[in-house]
Amino acid sequence: MGIATCLPPTMPLNAPLAVARLIAFALLVAASPGHAQTTGKPDDPTAAPAAKPKPTRNPAFYKAELTISSQNAGERRGATIRALGQVVVRITGNPQAAANPVIRRAGSNIDAMVLDSNVRQDSDTVNGVPVYKTVLSVSFDPDSVDGLIAAAGLKFWTSTRPKPILWLAINDGRGARLVTGQQTTVVKPLATRGLERGMRFLLPAGNAAEQAAVTSIWALNAPALQVLTDRYRNDSQLIGKVYRQPPGWAADWLLTREGVELARWSFSDADPRKVIASGVDEGANAIAKRDAVSLDTGAAGPQLVDISGVNTQSDYIRLMAYLQTLAVVRKVAVVEARPGQVRLQLDLGVGMRGFMPMMGTGGVLVPDSEPGAGGVTRFSLQ
Repeated sequence: MGIATCLPPTMPLNAPLAVARLIAFALLVAASPGHAQTTGKPDDPTAAPAAKPKPTRNPAFYKAELTISSQNAGERRGATIRALGQVVVRITGNPQAAANPVIRRAGSNIDAMVLDSNVRQDSDTVNGVPVYKTVLSVSFDPDSVDGLIAAAGLKFWTSTRPKPILWLAINDGRGARLVTGQQTTVVKPLATRGLERGMRFLLPAGNAAEQAAVTSIWALNAPALQVLTDRYRNDSQLIGKVYRQPPGWAADWLLTREGVELARWSFSDADPRKVIASGVDEGANAIAKRDAVSLDTGAAGPQLVDISGVNTQSDYIRLMAYLQTLAVVRKVAVVEARPGQVRLQLDLGVGMRGFMPMMGTGGVLVPDSEPGAGGVTRFSLQ
């Protein structure tokens, strides 16, 4: 497969635009909070480290979509668990997050974390032939996901993320050419992967000065391109070159922010779409490592709770079975049992501040509005 699959030879690469502008090509379902973009300047090595962004949520980050082969219950459940893994990777910025034991354990109680789930039929055209696929879309409860992330000891990558200018040049044998906002289909693989990682990228307008900068792109000359990036009042840039490297394709990438190199990497594959998509992951990993923070859910450890509505042996068995499915509950001990109520000591992977919202969505334990004696947290078994 050649790069012409993505870039038709008849498509002009230097069509002028009336006004210099940016084209956002990786639009998310809901726009993330705006990032304050400033002129890129090299860091002062003597200055104190910049403060990390405060944690903010983007509701779109808690939704994932996967292609499924059938709509039977087992297939949908497995896909829902994989969808949770995608969401956790997107929110933490950690590509290994889905393999965390606490995250994996959450699969046993996955239904309690789901706010909405639906299936639709999509179609695409491959070599002129329509191809149909079944897509499962799942939205997860943000409180439950964030509590799970905290319990797993993972960090939270705020939704206030940079949106780098993408300076990409492609040489398919006819010379290196700049990809501009008029060729969004060329970088669709990168845009799709960016969506999965919670990253948006912006394409340049493609004016004469930017067309002339192809040699700087090919040299991965960040300082030279920073001058052009500054014109867009942006402090982040992803520079990439894609070229033939028998038997396939290769790419070299460089990500900078505020004039500082964050990551540099290369990738090769027979499929040019994978090569173009390779511009996302290493950069996302580097930004997340720099900006991710620990969530404040209170102090983890033993917590006393009173649970009412435990009137029969079957109620007690149901309660204990439910608690054992919760990934944030490490151990359960009975402290006292009275008619209609039981006092438990829960060893939690999150503080009570993180545990309470999670219970509000499970439908089994509902937090009471008033604390019990001695400040013990109270719940009602439904």
